[in-house]
This record gives sequence, structure tokens and C-alpha cells, in this order.
Amino acid sequence: MITTVRGIDILDDKALELMLEDGLVISVKDIAPSDDLPFILPGGLIDTQVNGFLGFDYSDPDLKEESVEMISKSLLKEGIFQHFATIVTRPEEIILRNIERILNARNRSELVERCITGIHIEGNFISSIDGPRGAHDRRFIRKASIGEFDKWYEHSNGLLKCITIGAEVEGVVELIRYAVSCGVTVALGHTGACKKDIERAVEAGASVSTHLGNGIWQSIDRFENPLWAQMRNTNLTASVIADKCHVTPDLLWIISRCKETDKTILVSDLAPCAGLEKGIHKWGSLDVEIVDDLSVRLAGTPFLAGAGSCLFNDVFNYSECTGVSLQKAFKMATINPARQYKLDLSRLKFEVGTRAEFVVFDNNAHIKCIYA
Repeated sequence: MITTVRGIDILDDKALELMLEDGLVISVKDIAPSDDLPFILPGGLIDTQVNGFLGFDYSDPDLKEESVEMISKSLLKEGIFQHFATIVTRPEEIILRNIERILNARNRSELVERCITGIHIEGNFISSIDGPRGAHDRRFIRKASIGEFDKWYEHSNGLLKCITIGAEVEGVVELIRYAVSCGVTVALGHTGACKKDIERAVEAGASVSTHLGNGIWQSIDRFENPLWAQMRNTNLTASVIADKCHVTPDLLWIISRCKETDKTILVSDLAPCAGLEKGIHKWGSLDVEIVDDLSVRLAGTPFLAGAGSCLFNDVFNYSECTGVSLQKAFKMATINPARQYKLDLSRLKFEVGTRAEFVVFDNNAHIKCIYA
């Protein structure tokens, strides 16, 4: 049976007619633009910071392969076709075991293999100070270790794409140089570093800021702080959570003026309890709470502990708050991360004979249908 789909390719801004058969694209044809055409996103979104979803947690000491598959299937329904499984600060044995379980899930399921295109380890080698530490468990924070990184890297079989470290932590410069030589991106996050430490880390090869504007003190010096130093540094790509809670609309606007379009990556930072009902939930040893704006807070406090808003909505938020075109905002959640982490760019294009893999949506961020 042949299916015909018409719409505007949001990445190329072209009106297209696609013909599909047996899950493949059999025809791609330019058509006349029309106001009633929906948008089409080839390849879906790429979210490089997903801690978990719907109660499943990539950092869970009892992570099951079935849970990994459930996260992937659930995110597909949200238009996220590729994501990085993010493991936060944990004991070394749990990190290694969970890397293995993620790999096992990919090996047993083609769907999971196509969905999880990277592992991101966020933590361990970060600031232990309240504020920059965020919701990470202080007990497991430690100085940077090339030996421990080597174990992560070897266990991941090439799937480790990113690590987040604090620029001021003992031993990070040597670790940065080593990780980058292995082809792994080093991001700065959960850091209270001074400008000099940040510049030294960038010179060593750090190239991304993890969730810029977060993992920092609630109150900062108006002149000397890690936020200004990272926004000013043109060699750092900013990853940003645009749920309007983690970063205010005003700060989103400012970041958009400091960072070029191709130097911004939108991420969700989904917490494991994202998608569940409002109220108290467990994240490891922490009590966290989903509140009215769907953000996740340390229970009983105003402090953020992860996000509850999926990336699709965040892309629209970023465009709305900054005035950046919707086309450019979608590139920040597709082409930009694909280039930064050397993912398969061909999945973001329509070609005859390729898999039919795209999202159809309207200008109100409503997903109309998904082909995956």
C-alpha cells in the first residue's frame, strides 16, 4: 500500500510530497507551498541529555534492559528519535553495569539501537559544593580519573559520546586531553569554576557547556562567575534547556545573542519521573517533586532537579522566547547535535530508498503523526 504525505520540511523550508511503501520513501517531489500544509521533521529530534522517562532511570542500580527499551519506545511518541542515555553521578560499578545493560538492550532490539545513539555520563568529576553540585549525590563525587574514564570508554564499545565535568576539579585538564583524543566530547557543567579554569579547560579541548545557566549557584557575583565566562567563550557550544523553568525567557534571549545558531544545542534533561503525575517521586536516594509547571524540584524546595518537559515543546519555547526562527530552533535539536557528536546526518534528509522516519506536526507544537 502506498501512502502520500505532504508538508513543509522544517529543516530545508521546502514543500514536499512524499510517497511511502513498506516503510520506505519511494518518491520525494517538490510541490507548491501552501498555508494549510503541516510541517515535517525528517529523522525526528535528537536529545543528548535524557536521564530517563516515565519512571525508568538510566542511573538506577537495578536498571533492566526492558526499561531501556521502554524509554526508547516512549520517547519515539514524543518525536525524539535519537537520544543519549545519561547516567549521573554514581559509584563506578553502577555506571559500568548500566553501560553494559544499555548495550545489551541495543543488541537485542533494532529499535533501541536506532534510538540510543550515545551515552552521556554527567557527573562524578564535578563540583561537590552546594549549588554547582545541583541534585547530584555528594557521596559519589570524586576527582577526575583517566583510569575510571578508560573503563567507561572500553565498556561502551564506542557509544560513550560525552562526559560532563567541572572545570575546577583536580585532574580535569589531563582527563580532557585524554578523552578528546579518544573521540569523546567533554562538556563543562555543574561547575563553580573561575574564568581562568574555564579557559584552561577549553584550551585542553572541552567544547560544550552542559545545560548552560544551570548547575550553578542560586546567587552569583555580577561580574565574575562561570555563566559569563562560558557565554563569552566562542569555542564553547551551549546546550540549553528551554522549558522556561531551567532558564528564564530573558536569559534564553541573552544566550541566543551570545551564541551563534550553530553553537547552540537544545536538550530536555528529562528526569526519570518526567511524564508521571504531579507529586513526590524518588530519584535514587532523593525525594523529588513534579510541580504545576511540570518541572522537577528537590521536594519541598524551589531547587530544580531535572526537567519534565519534552524536547519538542522546548524547541517551540526557544523560538518564541528568542525570536530565532522555528527552522533554526529545530536545527539546534537535530543538525547541531548530529554534527557535534558525529552522528549520521543522512537520517535528517529525505532520500528515495531510505527508511520513512519523520514527524508531522503543526505550528502549535501538536504532533499529528509519526513514522519511525
